[in-house]
Amino acid sequence: MIHVQTRQELVDLARELGVRPDWYEPDEQGLEARVKGTYFDNAGFWGRAYVPRHRDMATELYVTLVHEGQPVAEVNLATLFAFACGYEEG
Repeated sequence: MIHVQTRQELVDLARELGVRPDWYEPDEQGLEARVKGTYFDNAGFWGRAYVPRHRDMATELYVTLVHEGQPVAEVNLATLFAFACGYEEG
């Protein structure tokens, strides 16, 4: 599972999965998106690596990309918005 930290990692993932640059109809490539978490923030903890160890704590919102039924990547939702606005760092 890729824990997306940079815009370039997301671009590389899209290429690997065969998703168009505009992400038009990603379901045609067998992709689903699942949103989990509690807080719309990008300064703390999120993702599957964090959640199992801290089940009692709230996490930031994040998106898990699922390809043909298998989780393949996750990205913090606030960071994803930042990437959409041109932010390049992770």
